[in-house]
Amino acid sequence: MKQTKKLKDPKCVPDNILIESGESDTIVSIALGSIIGNLMFPGLGGVVIGGAVGGVIGKESRKEKILAKVPVFYSFHFGNDVMRVQQVRNIGSIEGNAPTTPNQWETLKRTGKKAVENWIDQNMKYKRCVVVLIGSETASRPWVEHEIIKAWNDGKALLGIHIHNLKCPRTGTSRKGKNPFDQIKFQDGSSLSSVVPCYDPDTVNAYRDIALNMASWVDHAIKSKAN
Repeated sequence: MKQTKKLKDPKCVPDNILIESGESDTIVSIALGSIIGNLMFPGLGGVVIGGAVGGVIGKESRKEKILAKVPVFYSFHFGNDVMRVQQVRNIGSIEGNAPTTPNQWETLKRTGKKAVENWIDQNMKYKRCVVVLIGSETASRPWVEHEIIKAWNDGKALLGIHIHNLKCPRTGTSRKGKNPFDQIKFQDGSSLSSVVPCYDPDTVNAYRDIALNMASWVDHAIKSKAN
C-alpha cells in the first residue's frame, strides 16, 4: 500500500523526566508500608518487610489506575492473528476496541475501501493509544500501515508488541515478523521506529509477559509520544 498521507514530523520529547506520574503512589505506599512494618515488627527487619509489601501494593494500584482509564485501539493482521489477539483481549484490563468477527470483517472489506476507512475512523476516534500486535506478516498488511499512519498523524500514542509466541489454537506459534514501524518513513528518511517503542515478550511465556507489562507499556507510550 502506498503511503497516501505524509507522515508528520516528530516533535521534540523532553528526556529529563525523573519520575513518571503515578510512581509517586508507589513511593508513598513504600513509606507507609515501612512505618506499619516497624510498628508490627520493631527494627530494621520490620521496615524492610513493610516497605517491600507497600511497594508491591503501590505498583498494583498504579497498574489498575492505568488500565482502567486508557482506551486503546488494536491494529493487527486479522487473517493470521485474530486468535492471538483474542488472548490479548482476554487479559481483560485494558479498554480495547470491540472485537470484529471474521464474517463481519470480510463483509466490511467487500463493501469497499471507504467503508473500511470509516470503520477505522469511528473505532479509533476516542482512543488514546494504538497498540500494533505484530505477527509474522503484520508489517506487510495495507490496513495496518493505514492505521499506523493515521494514528501518528492524529497525535495518538503508538507502540508495537510482537505476538508470534502466543499459541493460536489452530496453528500454534509462528515466526517473528518484521517491525512495521521500520518500514514507515519520515520525509528525512528516518523510520517511525526511531520514536515508537516495540516490545518482544519473553519467548517462554509471552502471554504472562504481556499481561504483566501491558499497562506500563501503554503508559510509557502515552507519556513519551513524539507526535
